[in-house]
Formats: sequence, structure tokens, C-alpha cells
Amino acid sequence: MDAIHEHELELTAYALDALQAIDGLRIIGPTTTEQRGGAISFALPGIHPHDVGQLLDEYGVAVRVGHHCARPACLRYGVPATTRASVHLYSSTDDIDALVRGLDRVRGFFAR
Repeated sequence: MDAIHEHELELTAYALDALQAIDGLRIIGPTTTEQRGGAISFALPGIHPHDVGQLLDEYGVAVRVGHHCARPACLRYGVPATTRASVHLYSSTDDIDALVRGLDRVRGFFAR
């Protein structure tokens, strides 16, 4: 279990670094592994999370979108919904890289 936890921490740190490099992307919650698990919610400015999720799905990247059982918090902070990527035992840096490539494609799609 310790090895699984360490793997999740390493991937979460890798994902946080990769996502913070995307111009304009807003990570919801801590931007370090302190006080954070392997789920990272985020928003891309001007693109609804449901659109992000649908396009990522078409690119073979699985994420969740919506309120994630936190609708009151979303309302309080003016967040219509978020996209959430999660890492765990079965995840790898390749998965994070695919997410980042997919998000670049999503941004390109909506830049037209």
C-alpha cells in the first residue's frame, strides 16, 4: 500500500506540473500534493467542462465532468462545473501526457 500511495503522489505531482503549464488552465484546489489526493479538477477558460469531456473522450482520454457532488461549492465560487482527471495504481505518466495533448487539441478546436 505504501508503494501505491507513493506512485499516486508522484503521478499527481507530475499531473499538477503538466496542467499548470497549460496557459489559462485553472486548477481547483491545491496546486501541490499537500492536502490533495489523486483527483484533480480544473477548468479551461471559455470552454464548458462538458465540451472538454466530450472532446477528450473522442481523443481516447477518460475524465469526469460536472459538479462532482460539490454543487454548493461550485455555486459559491461561481464555477459552473469542472473537468476532473484522476490517477491511481493503473495510471502512468503516459496517461498524463495524453491528457495534456488532448487538452491542447480541445483548445485548438475552440480557437477556430
